[in-house]
Amino acid sequence: MAASSWVSLHPHFSKNAFVHTFGRVSRGLHAKPSVTEAVYPPITPSPTAKSKSAKKRREEAYHNEVRSAATVQEKLRLLTKLQRRKYVLYPQTFALNADKWYQHFTKTAYLPGLPDALYLGGDAKASEGTSKASPVAGQHTSAVIDSDVSNELRSLVCNALLQEKYYMEKRKPFLHREQEHLVAPFLVNLVSGVTTALAKYNPVLNMSNLDFGPQVNFYWMRGETTVPRGHRRNRVDPIRFQIDDKPHSQLRLPKQLPEFMPLEETGFADVPVINLAPDLLPMFKRQYDNNIFIGSKVADPCCYGHTQFHLVGDRLRRDKLIKSNLADQIEVGLRANAIASLFAWTGAQAMYQGGCILNCRNILLSRTVTIHQVT
Repeated sequence: MAASSWVSLHPHFSKNAFVHTFGRVSRGLHAKPSVTEAVYPPITPSPTAKSKSAKKRREEAYHNEVRSAATVQEKLRLLTKLQRRKYVLYPQTFALNADKWYQHFTKTAYLPGLPDALYLGGDAKASEGTSKASPVAGQHTSAVIDSDVSNELRSLVCNALLQEKYYMEKRKPFLHREQEHLVAPFLVNLVSGVTTALAKYNPVLNMSNLDFGPQVNFYWMRGETTVPRGHRRNRVDPIRFQIDDKPHSQLRLPKQLPEFMPLEETGFADVPVINLAPDLLPMFKRQYDNNIFIGSKVADPCCYGHTQFHLVGDRLRRDKLIKSNLADQIEVGLRANAIASLFAWTGAQAMYQGGCILNCRNILLSRTVTIHQVT
């Protein structure tokens, strides 16, 4: 009779060997993985490719370059170095209903009237607020200012009118030259005289700079369009705009004006949205240098605006518009002029101060647009 016996087929399959091997495997699973450095650089799209990722890379590189600019001059150079055809927005236009278009292009809300605190005969709350305000050195009370300043300003206006109409004995001007020949010198004398007269009541005017015939430019982008033809056909480009304004005179200050009233109390007016091309206004594209300028250099300490004075040309005549049943377009043209000019001056000041001031605080300006008729 044969006897049976148990023989291990492999020494590693024994019980003790199996426990030892499993322990080594378990310790290897919980160990920290080894970090290996990349041998090749990361894969990035070519900066000259036509793909969306390449375009995004170019935009990020451009934005980083603008943010890292050391000086304001360098930042303005980077913002205006790309020369493309752009729509030229003229502040003084005769297009119908141009104010709605200008509000859409500049993203500006229009609120008619002045704040209650700026009216001469304000309510009791406004008068109490002005009386409780701390008086500035060299500033009189509101009652004294109302009586004295009105008489002084009236004499200044009368003297300026007599200077241009009686003492100078000017001849009749040529066609469409009346404003330049008669009204512009009158406004120069009036603005300089009023600024000097009011400086003793408002000390801020003593530090201001008065510019005559300055140049104000602003360049910005709003919306997108597709290039219709050319070697860049079907490319998506931003719609570019340029304002070249020439006010009659302007006042600049070394510090920002205080708020007339908080922005939350004014109520947010709706901005008109126009889904038509700017060519239908009509507006036309031009090709020349992109300019951002407030009327002075960047190093000038008076880099904040106070007031602008604009003189409408002889072509805008109230009597002709009334005869053509376009009496409502008189105020429309003046409103469009105010919107475009103030937007250009405000935007240029923001760029002079680093380009981010519009997101930080408000810029307060005032503007006077008049049709002078000296008779």
